[in-house]
Amino acid sequence: MAQPEIHFVISAPRSGSTWLTNALNEHSDIFATEHRLFGDFCEIWKDNNGSSSPRITFDKYAKSFSVHYFFEKMGMDRKQFMDVFERSFVNFLVSFAQNRTNKRIVVDKITPYPGTSAMVVKRIRKLFPESKIVQLVRDGRDVLTSGTYDWLLKDAHGSTRYAYFVEKRPIVLKRFFDDAVIEKWANNWKETIDAFQQVPADARISYEAMKTDLSGQLNIVFRAVRTQDATADSAAAIAATEATRFKDVAGRTEGDSSNPTAKARKGISGDWKSHFTRRDGELFHKIAGETLIELKYENDDSWISRLPEELKMDDNHSTR
Repeated sequence: MAQPEIHFVISAPRSGSTWLTNALNEHSDIFATEHRLFGDFCEIWKDNNGSSSPRITFDKYAKSFSVHYFFEKMGMDRKQFMDVFERSFVNFLVSFAQNRTNKRIVVDKITPYPGTSAMVVKRIRKLFPESKIVQLVRDGRDVLTSGTYDWLLKDAHGSTRYAYFVEKRPIVLKRFFDDAVIEKWANNWKETIDAFQQVPADARISYEAMKTDLSGQLNIVFRAVRTQDATADSAAAIAATEATRFKDVAGRTEGDSSNPTAKARKGISGDWKSHFTRRDGELFHKIAGETLIELKYENDDSWISRLPEELKMDDNHSTR
């Protein structure tokens, strides 16, 4: 079976993957989207509107499907069937996208579900050895901050941050995070980095570098996925910079915190500095401090000592 023209961007959630996907779609040769192919994952999650819906990867569906399929009559065991079934499905997805968009390359963005990052990378390497993987990283403290806001309406009921931001009670918020939410997001962020410990990604870009030089970061991706037209690369980089401006996408200026539950909330780097207490920094460092230093977001753990013992977030959502 021929290798489909598909490549992958992998990052922790809240790292700019949707921004990158929209930017890549400005290229005349690239269709970027999200498939949720791998991870063997299925859970029911709450949505911001109060309802619930399943989060399921295709391989989980395929595993369930295979229970009732007579693959033995094809001369295959279950594992062989699963491999062929998944490859065939991805071939269909790529062919479908190519025919509908008239673009040659499909880029699949993946933000692995908790506990699945290593599995996702391993599965891609096995099934699609010629595909390239681009790793997108962001400061884990900003990932934690953004993720905590993103889940305000899902898992924060009863917390002081819910009372402050959603119910808008007239209180001074002294701590934004709690231990559980730090452990959740710090571990999730760390595992997406650790997934590349043994075999590095084919290319790495960062959210912070995208903020200062989107064109440069896009060109790293273009080289990785093997676009073949320098003129198209240049045109796409220019178009992406215009099409994905935060103000145009979110309808607000960068740094505007008036809508704390918006999907595109602030669009800035370093927002964590207004949300971390010393306890938060110590706990984050215990879980993922070495990774933070490895990625050169810090040189050592001295950043923790500069954090306040408590916040004093007032009615204007600013920290005094």
